[in-house]
Amino acid sequence: MNRRRQLLRALALPAAVPLWPWLGGCTLNDAPRRDFQLLRDADAAAAPIRPAQPLEGVLLLDSAAAPTLLDSNRMVYSADGTARAYFQYGQWGERPGRTLLRLAEARLAASGQFRNVALSSSGVRGDLLLTLRLDELYLDDSSRPGVVHLAFSAALIDWRQRRLIARRSFDSQVSARTEDAAGMALAAGQAMGALLGQLVAWAAAGAAPG
Repeated sequence: MNRRRQLLRALALPAAVPLWPWLGGCTLNDAPRRDFQLLRDADAAAAPIRPAQPLEGVLLLDSAAAPTLLDSNRMVYSADGTARAYFQYGQWGERPGRTLLRLAEARLAASGQFRNVALSSSGVRGDLLLTLRLDELYLDDSSRPGVVHLAFSAALIDWRQRRLIARRSFDSQVSARTEDAAGMALAAGQAMGALLGQLVAWAAAGAAPG
């Protein structure tokens, strides 16, 4: 009987050994690192030149659907300048199309060009509607240093009369200091800052009476 108990204990021993050393993929130290980058407006802190008199009415902002490849928080690069692929680990903190809309709202409101600026989803009644569509955002790694391409299109609409006032595409290319997710985010922020400045001037000119 004693020998039988000893045999059962020996067979049960492996079950009592901790399993965590063999589950390396579940530990913090060995898990693949995923960096979440923030798409910023690099020129947001610059003091805007405010007009003597802001434009009357309410400017509403809305976004059009981005291309499927960009409708994600995964960062995009091109190894040959033509094809596109996702970074293995680098990701945006939120989908860049939504970030574009949020940053544009903040920049337009801070510019003082319009008396009121709001998102179309806010429930506020508007006089003008500005729609934004993210068209390109990727790191071109086909040459050294890598270059970040950012492009979006805008349409300004008289919302009361349902009439298109103007349409324009904005694009910028900025060299990345490092060819990785962090370098892409920094260059994209610089491109975003420059393009939002152009957007504000264009929207104000289109909305001006006459």
